[in-house]
Formats: sequence, structure tokens, C-alpha cells
Amino acid sequence: MDDKIENNPSFQEFGKNIKGVKAIKQIASFLAPFSKTAKNISNSIEGFDDLEKQFNVLSKSPDLFNHHFNELGWIAHESMNQDLMLECIELASKNEINEAEEKLANYYTSDNLKWLSRQLKGTPEFHKRYELIRLAYEDTIAKRFHSSVPIVLMIIDGGVNDIDKNKGFFTESTDLTAWDSIAAHSTGLSKLRDILNKGRNRTNTDEIFLPYRNGILHGRDLSYANKFVSAKCWLTLIAINDWARALKKNKENPPKEPKNLSFKESLYELKQTLSDYSQHQDKMKEIRKHLDGWQKRELIINQDIPSNGNLSDYKDFTPEKDAVHFLKNWENKNYGGIAKQICFFRKDINIGQEAGRVRKIFDKKNLKAFEITSVEDCAPAITEVMITVKYEFEQDEFETEIKLRMIYKNEKGENLVLGQEGGQWKFIDSYFFHQIENPI
Repeated sequence: MDDKIENNPSFQEFGKNIKGVKAIKQIASFLAPFSKTAKNISNSIEGFDDLEKQFNVLSKSPDLFNHHFNELGWIAHESMNQDLMLECIELASKNEINEAEEKLANYYTSDNLKWLSRQLKGTPEFHKRYELIRLAYEDTIAKRFHSSVPIVLMIIDGGVNDIDKNKGFFTESTDLTAWDSIAAHSTGLSKLRDILNKGRNRTNTDEIFLPYRNGILHGRDLSYANKFVSAKCWLTLIAINDWARALKKNKENPPKEPKNLSFKESLYELKQTLSDYSQHQDKMKEIRKHLDGWQKRELIINQDIPSNGNLSDYKDFTPEKDAVHFLKNWENKNYGGIAKQICFFRKDINIGQEAGRVRKIFDKKNLKAFEITSVEDCAPAITEVMITVKYEFEQDEFETEIKLRMIYKNEKGENLVLGQEGGQWKFIDSYFFHQIENPI
């Protein structure tokens, strides 16, 4: 494996395409005064220099991040927030490492974990451990680090054992690398494993800031309960999930040997790259148009929308209409319809099985009434709808306030913007299922 992440095949391939388009741009710019076709090509590549600059920053940032932080227990990984990574690199370049670590620790012990940890459900080895993951998340948010840290360490070890089919994360012989991966680069998880797996042979009461597995789980490091140790545990777990996804991807689509292309084939690939780039630009312009026109709505319940109306009382392609659609599905015991309203983070979903899971939660819980209490647009494609529901279960009546956190997507799974047509609002947080499943 190459010693730099920027030399990963995906980065190299994109870099090669950039060089090819640059060559086309130079030729087209030279011929533009004499050729309408050349002029059109030149115009279509307008703004390409900005893309190249962004790519250079993107491709170099994981190596820079690992250079500054992997000895401290932080590594770059695919799911990492790019803005956070760049901000920490900037702080490190100013010798402000402590400030950068503070930002990382705050990020990986905050609500951001909710969305990061939900990705774990898409990996079978972590899906079976998701109840423990959820409890560890709740402990982390409540700053019960004494509880969350050992649980996440156990999930890490057991999950990797199942993924590897033999050995856990902290076993030296476990191969934590993967082709074309950021997290599973030799400067990533392997480096992290070596640091966290250090022997801890004496009882230590001094505060530690690295999640030493042996010291914590064997009861030798007693002062581990702080946000830095907890955050590094979570980052490790999420990076391991990125590694597992890379392994699955490489298994399903084995890496191909690079082929030597003829001049004609190279031109064809460059033409295809240019076409893809042009289509991407058109798509981004379309999205930008909607983003520029988007404004957060300030809906007044029972004035702008009814609190408990019928589907026809709400505008199409709005989160409140799809929220009411869910309630009608519940009322009509349409469990398949509810399953289709869930936003899944993986593609290999069996809707029939998911409908069965929904049935177990909602069966025999008869919806009697509902009231929308608020609708808050959090972002162009994310809205939270608060609803008070009343339902009957085993001859008792329950009243619960649930929050439907929803994202707007089309049939291809692409995010849309409130105002665009042709999509559906789906649940990105199904914690309210747990509230219905276990009424108090």
C-alpha cells in the first residue's frame, strides 16, 4: 500500500482526468478564435480551475490530518466532516494542537454522533449491536463517559472479530488495511490500533487522554472518563465501519488492473469525463437555484396548516403532508407504506422484512387522534415535525409527543430541496418507533 493517501487509486484516477481536461482546455482555448466547437468546449470548462484547487485540497487533507493527529488518537476517515478536518489542519499549522483536539472531542461527543452512528446500522456486524450503540450514544450525550467508553471498546473488538471472521481489532495480526481506503490506510486504523493496544501493566490513577483498551477493560487505567477518550473511541468505531464498507465494496467489485489505453481510447475517456463534469455542473446549477431561493418557513399551526387535517389539506411535496401520510398509514395498518417512508443508509433493503419489523412495533396500537404542534425547517432538505399522538394498546390509552426528523429525496436517493417536485420526505431518525414500541 502506498505511503500516502493522496496516491489512492480513486484520487489518482480523478487527478489523471483533471490533467486530461486541462490539456483539452489548453487546446480549446487556443483554437477558440477559429472554431465555434472549440469555443463551446472552452466555455463548458469554465470554472474548472476552481474544481482543480478544491480537489488538490481534498486529496491532500487526509495525509496532513494523519501527520498532525494520528499519534494523538485521531485519524482521517471517509465519514469525517471535511470542514472539521480542514479547520483542524489549519489550527495544527499554527501550533494550536490543543484547540484542534478540543474541536474534535466536542464534535465526536455531540449530537453529530446520532447521524454518524446511524451509518453503523448498514453494517451487519454492527447492526446486531445497535441497541448497545444506541445506549452508548445516550451515555455519551449525558456525559456518562465512565459507561460509554467500555461499551464502545467492546463493540469495536467484537465487531471487528465478526468482520474479520477470526480476530478482533486489538489483535496485532488483524489486517486493518483495504484497497483505496482512507480509514484503512497504513497511517490510519493500523497506526491507531498500535497506539491504543499498548500494554498497561500497573494501576494508574492519573487521567489519560487515549482509550488504552487493556488499561480500561482490565481495570488498570482508572481515570479514563473524559470527552477526549470517549470521542476517540467513537471516531475509531466509525472509521472501522468505513473500513468494513471498503472491504465489502472491494469484495463485490474487485479492483481492476490499470489498463494501458490507446490514444483514441484516452481521448474517448477524456471526452466522457468532460461530459460527466458538464452534467454535474448543470445539476449543481439546478440545485443552487433552489438553494438560493430557499427560505425557512415560519408556519403557524391551524393558520397556515391544520393540526389534524386530511392529506388533501396539505401541499404536495411538503414534509407535513408526508408526516400526515405516515399517520394515515398507521391508522390503516399499512405497515409496508410506513417501511417505504424510512430513509435507509444502504441499498440492500428488503422492504417486506422492514414491513414485518414495523408491524411488530405498531400492531395492536390503534391510532385514535393526532395533532401537529410544530413544523421547523432545519435546512433546505431537512425538517422536523412535532406531533402529539393518542393511541390505544391493550385497552389502555397513551399520549406521546413524537418528533419526525425528515429528509427530502427522490427515487434515486438524491437529496432534493424543499420546493422541488418529485420527491418524498423520509424519516432519517426512527427513534420515535422506540417510543411507540415501549409506551410509558
